[in-house]
Amino acid sequence: MPGSNYDRDLTVKEGFVLSKFLVKWEMILVYILLLINLILAVFRTNLYFQHGTIQSIINAGLDVSPMVLGMVFILLLGDIDVSVASQMILGGMITGLMMDHGVPWIIAVICGIIICMICGAFNGFCVAFLKMPAVITTISTSMLFRGIVEIVLGENSLKNFPKWYNKIGWFNVGPFPLSMILFLIMGLIFCFILHRTTFGRKVYIVGNNPICATYSGISVTKVKMQVFILMGFMAGIGSIFFIGRMGGGVSSSMGTGYEMTAIACAVLGGVSTNGGKGKMYGPIIATFIMAFLTYTLGLLGVDPNSKKIFTGVILILTILVSTINKQMIKDFKLRTMYHNNKNIEALHDRTNEQIKELKKQIKSGKGDASKLNAKIAELKKDCAEKSAKLWEDQKADEQRAKERYSTK
Repeated sequence: MPGSNYDRDLTVKEGFVLSKFLVKWEMILVYILLLINLILAVFRTNLYFQHGTIQSIINAGLDVSPMVLGMVFILLLGDIDVSVASQMILGGMITGLMMDHGVPWIIAVICGIIICMICGAFNGFCVAFLKMPAVITTISTSMLFRGIVEIVLGENSLKNFPKWYNKIGWFNVGPFPLSMILFLIMGLIFCFILHRTTFGRKVYIVGNNPICATYSGISVTKVKMQVFILMGFMAGIGSIFFIGRMGGGVSSSMGTGYEMTAIACAVLGGVSTNGGKGKMYGPIIATFIMAFLTYTLGLLGVDPNSKKIFTGVILILTILVSTINKQMIKDFKLRTMYHNNKNIEALHDRTNEQIKELKKQIKSGKGDASKLNAKIAELKKDCAEKSAKLWEDQKADEQRAKERYSTK
């Protein structure tokens, strides 16, 4: 009954904790971005503070940005799409060919995006309905789409594209690049879709456990189809950013390796390749990190091949960090600190909890601080003595077992 003593607020309310916020993965990415800027400012001071340098770095690195947003959804499903760069070039080719034949630019652009969405739907059909592995499917379709472009264009290139493509690639609105403004707007939309809509929740559920999702009434095949079509749509948008940055031209050899950059940005942003884990904010920051990192490595004299190696190492380290969880850390402590003895581990865990409670009492001023500190010291001493005794008992048991087996 409203207003009665039986009314209870069952919502979990957790206030903002600054210490936790400052060590979130997204904040770590911000620190990395600031560090890269600091290195660039120190070692290339004149260039860094020259008018237009920052805008050029951002413009040069955001041609892959639309595909990063789509790749987040793909990875959250536990799948992968390595055909996005080929989709991007195929969509750009369709737009360019239609423009060459006098088709109005708006129809040509829409058709280019629709072609990319059809490519995404084909990938989704193979993965969702035919149950083909996503990596094998998209490797195959990557060669298929790129092969079509190479057959149609050969050694030729297309240069007849809408003039506003170049503005997206290089135009600045005041001090801000237009590509960055558009990317941030798309990022906000995708953040809302992923974190505030039913569709976003379904993506997380399917990525975590597709069987559980099925029994919960979620159509896994439908969600996967929708995500792959969305990825195709973003590949089509990516073709606009890419062609704009390339000066309004496209050829069959362009865009190679862009799918790896998109995946690297998403993974660096904290999205798990196993699915079901990650947020949209991280990959948005990671996209800027990759842009500044690539530019900084170039200024420091690192050749293109070494930059690819560096990017690969970053991707491996990021995946490694994402696989390290609390259980792995606990297992490592059990082997190294507690001699693989569960009793010693339990003793330390119990003692640590007791010490934590005593420290809370000291901090709140509820008891005599000197007495509580003495009790903490006594608990630590008692824990150390009991741990030593358990360790001696374990060694004795191991020695007896060794002697028993050696006599047989």
